[in-house]
Amino acid sequence: MISEINDQDEGTTEERGEVHFLAAIADELIRRLVHTGAMRKADANAIESAVAERLGTSPRAW
Repeated sequence: MISEINDQDEGTTEERGEVHFLAAIADELIRRLVHTGAMRKADANAIESAVAERLGTSPRAW
């Protein structure tokens, strides 16, 4: 289980790897949902915007 990765970008290499792996899975899942028509690009962009707002980052466009 991931203990904590804080704002100073601290955390073990293993924890960071897990976070990147999970992010890649989520990214691929959304990409395939949009590609197959199960999700609209507008829905993917809405999810991206909500996550970016929560993290304080800029959203990516799908």
